[in-house]
Amino acid sequence: MRKQIVLDANTKIVRLGGRPPTVVLVLLIIECAAFLIYAFADGPKWVAAHLAASAVTCLTQLQVFQPFSALWVHLDTTTLLFNMLTLWLFGSALERWWGGRRFLLFWLATGVVGLAAGVLVGQVVSPTSVVFGSGGVTAAMLLASVVIWPRHMPFIYKGVLPLKAKWLALIMGGFLLISNATSGAWLMIAVELGGAAVALLFIFSVRQLWGEAQVNRAKKKFKVIDGGKPGGKRWLN
Repeated sequence: MRKQIVLDANTKIVRLGGRPPTVVLVLLIIECAAFLIYAFADGPKWVAAHLAASAVTCLTQLQVFQPFSALWVHLDTTTLLFNMLTLWLFGSALERWWGGRRFLLFWLATGVVGLAAGVLVGQVVSPTSVVFGSGGVTAAMLLASVVIWPRHMPFIYKGVLPLKAKWLALIMGGFLLISNATSGAWLMIAVELGGAAVALLFIFSVRQLWGEAQVNRAKKKFKVIDGGKPGGKRWLN
């Protein structure tokens, strides 16, 4: 017997997954097709050497396109599956929330900058190590979901999960970081942190952050005092 979840009338719900909207669907097809071609071609070495990103090729040999090309390259099945699962679950919800054009801009910006961050860290840590895939976007989508839907319950398929969407995103994000840390994939962690940082800038513009800081600073200098006649206007002092 299926356990029923009782929801309050004020409960907010966000739909995760479902039928992918246009941009997410296209990205899923391209990413999976690129991996299948790579796998059936028996993993040609030139893909990792020229399409994935490393400090040696990107900075020393000036193949500066690599942070973009590496965004479409996955060299192992586990990374592909996790990134595509996150894209389907949270990417679909974000595209429905923002619209296709804004989501595509978000996907490209967080992915490219995240990989560029991995390359810069790699210059110090391990110049020949490669970074690849949309891990920066994955971290960015998870963080964006925590910020945008802090109190929403996730609706997936035909039911509501018994935890908030932000907790699902945090669990998946924690799993991503721990799995990379335990395997020593420090450059991939740099990619994910770079993508997450861009996500915050994307959600909260610098101007918005500055405006909120100014308002909060002003609030500390003033307080609200009730005034006027009963039932009349309240005065701000």
